[in-house]
Parts: sequence; C-alpha cells; structure tokens
Amino acid sequence: MEEKVGFELKMLEICINMRYFLILFFISNALCQSDFLKPSDFNDNPPKFPIVNLPSFSSQDEIEDISSTDEINLIKGYRVQIVISQNEQELQDIKNEIEKSINEQIYIIFELPNYKLRVGNFVNRKEAESFQKKIVRLGYRTAWVVPTMIEKDG
Repeated sequence: MEEKVGFELKMLEICINMRYFLILFFISNALCQSDFLKPSDFNDNPPKFPIVNLPSFSSQDEIEDISSTDEINLIKGYRVQIVISQNEQELQDIKNEIEKSINEQIYIIFELPNYKLRVGNFVNRKEAESFQKKIVRLGYRTAWVVPTMIEKDG
C-alpha cells in the first residue's frame, strides 16, 4: 500500500510539473509570436555604384560643339596595369602616390566589377615592358602590360 501511495504522489508531482511546463510553453509561444522584431527594424544601406554620366544633347549645335573640342583619337597600344580593386578610393590614393614618381598619364578605368589603375600610352610592347620594369622598381611587383586602346598623341 505504501508503494501505491508513493507512486501516486510521484505521478501527482509529475502532473503538476507538466502543467507548469505547458503553461510556460504556451505563454512563451504567445510572446514569441508578437511583432517585437520587424523586418523594417533592419536598415540595409543601398550599394554604392559608380556614377555614370551619359551625354544628353538637346540640339544639333551642342553635338557639333562637343565633337570639335573633345576629339580623342584612339589606336591599338599598350598600358601598364598596376592594381585592380573594387575600391575606387584605394586606387585614387595609389594614383596620387605614383604621380610623384612618374611622368606618364595615369588612368582609373572601371570594368565591371573592378576598378583598374593603368599608366601610359605606349605604341609598342617593348616600350610598355620597359616602363613596367620601372613600376616594379617602385614597389608594384604585380604590374603587367595590357593591350588596350590608347590615346594617340596629337
């Protein structure tokens, strides 16, 4: 008989604990279903894209004025590519540093998804390779010669 009473007390204790557990479960479940965190609470900054300014002409006169003053002759040639990066400011800093050491035209070109820092307008590859060695001596060991369209000296 004592065993039966002990067993019944244990079962009663388990039932009481189970009630507390169920009550806590339903209360916590109800609280978790609230709108405490909303998707609008998370602000996602929009990506920074390079600014592309496309020409827009309102009259034929403007087209003639621009074409006569901004004419650039492009020919096949070579440039020395020094750095590739997705950070335009990083290339701008390197450009400012290199300008102190060299006397060639420096270009920052955007080709999706990277910015490229290129130097010079060389008609033949030997000139470009000679200049590339100078860039390597300045500490940019990964510089290489790339074929590209260059500005023809006017």
